[in-house]
Amino acid sequence: MTYKTHFATSLSVGLPIMDATGTVGVGAIVALALGALLPDIDAPGSWIGRRTRGLSDLSGKLCGHRGITHSLVAVAFIALLTVPLILFLSLSIPVVVALVGGYFLHLAGDSFSKSGIAWLRPFSKRNYQSGFRRVYYTTGSGVEMIVLVVASLFLAWMISRMNLAALTAELEQIGGWVEYILSFGR
Repeated sequence: MTYKTHFATSLSVGLPIMDATGTVGVGAIVALALGALLPDIDAPGSWIGRRTRGLSDLSGKLCGHRGITHSLVAVAFIALLTVPLILFLSLSIPVVVALVGGYFLHLAGDSFSKSGIAWLRPFSKRNYQSGFRRVYYTTGSGVEMIVLVVASLFLAWMISRMNLAALTAELEQIGGWVEYILSFGR
């Protein structure tokens, strides 16, 4: 999947869950989106790989694309990495859940690719394809484009139904802080 499709599908699954649980916030949405893109850090040519060149190059050489970063071990590792952020930086639980959830949703999306993913790596190199070899896409194909369009339309519909007053207030507050910080350079 391209980064656009990972972004749209993960948000179209995660945002309704956040809305139902009352955890919609700028931090949680950003964390979900970041989590949805993070597994491709092992591909230097990916959207996130081009923005984290040194780390991406190293990860790509050590693991290869769709290596360990595309496994349940990586999901657990990301979850464990967030514990110090919760304890020492007071990062909220919904933000952490959104990050880990976005990461997992990326893997779920990739598991529907024609080749699937090795969910159990490093314990097994066997690829699992979630569509039972009948429902699948290849990156950049027409099927992926249909998935992107459907996810985007659902996301737009979902956003139109949400009460975004609290989110708007949060964005205004963040905008005020950004203006305040930027004013120091003038």
